[in-house]
Amino acid sequence: MRSMLYIVYGIGRDAVGLVGGITAPIAEVGGNIVDMRQDVLHGLFTIYMVVDLKQASASPEEFETLLDRIGEETGVRLSIEKYSPVARSAEKTNILLTLVGRDKPGIIAAISEKLGTYNINIEISEMVAREGVFLMDLLCDVGRSSVPMENLKGVVREIMASMDISTMFQTEDVFNKKKKIVLFDLSQSFMASETLREVLNLSGIEGSCIARAAGREDDLSYMHATAGYLDGLPLNVVDAVADSTQVSPGTMELLQTLKIMGYKIGLLSTGFTFFLEPIRRKLDIDYAFGFELPVDDDSKTLVGDIAPGVLSPLKLSAIIENLAATEKVEREDITIISDRGRDDPRTPGIRLDFNMKVILDFHNQHILSRDALTGLLRSFGIPRL
Repeated sequence: MRSMLYIVYGIGRDAVGLVGGITAPIAEVGGNIVDMRQDVLHGLFTIYMVVDLKQASASPEEFETLLDRIGEETGVRLSIEKYSPVARSAEKTNILLTLVGRDKPGIIAAISEKLGTYNINIEISEMVAREGVFLMDLLCDVGRSSVPMENLKGVVREIMASMDISTMFQTEDVFNKKKKIVLFDLSQSFMASETLREVLNLSGIEGSCIARAAGREDDLSYMHATAGYLDGLPLNVVDAVADSTQVSPGTMELLQTLKIMGYKIGLLSTGFTFFLEPIRRKLDIDYAFGFELPVDDDSKTLVGDIAPGVLSPLKLSAIIENLAATEKVEREDITIISDRGRDDPRTPGIRLDFNMKVILDFHNQHILSRDALTGLLRSFGIPRL
């Protein structure tokens, strides 16, 4: 008996148990699901299935009535169409194209239009844009491409580079995503400027006390000066501030998506590692790099009275080389997302919400002196006021 294939597709509000609520009644009447794709986007549930009814106890008309009943019970509107499968082309060749960089309007339009120009079919695409960062995977069929692969790579990279987007091509074993690394290179403070200004106002500290001297101070000099404010600061105060700091929902969604897409994640910051390390654990990412301040193991306090040369400069090129060697990846598989040269007052990708009450309580109770609070506010990265 020949197959009786139908496409069933639906959309509705997401809820626990929807897939089972849809597929179980189909199985009960002998419908065989031969292909299925299901997704949830911003609380919107979508499902696509190819169902073979050749051994079903329900006729196509009865099956359509069944779908109406499923829709009433689940809230997912289901539709059905007869399906005539198209044979896979012998020329079909898949590649995986990955785009990562600064989010802005027009990225999807630019890449999809260019691929269409060269007769390249996008078969599956996944993308997420959160906290100023754009990430997209496209599974493409280049079997009938009108240009050679090397020319395609050059054109796509040029277009995407003009939009501040890094491009990676995987041409072999595309269904087994190779390891990639994204490194967030953040020069500015994790504390949002409005939060920082409010803490300064309530504590009576002048903005000039935490601002970097324009044109006269590099990152290393600024953080060396910051260390002097922190001498004797108890680590349990730092831990309490880090514990009370929340990660934005958009950041968590972005990091989870990166992990699903096969990325190792690193963070390079102009802040101190005594704050970065607990934040790294909270973010559940692989690497964090920053300025390392000595700790007095007996008193569990920071040692801020340090000689020149104790703090080592953060060299991006050396960090990239180390990551590539450690993870055994090529340089082209490492994407850098940086806030350097950007006017955006928030850090891209990784955004934190500080608990002002915890910080100010420490200050009001004289656990944090004026100098210690000044140093702490300079420790999360170099502020932009």
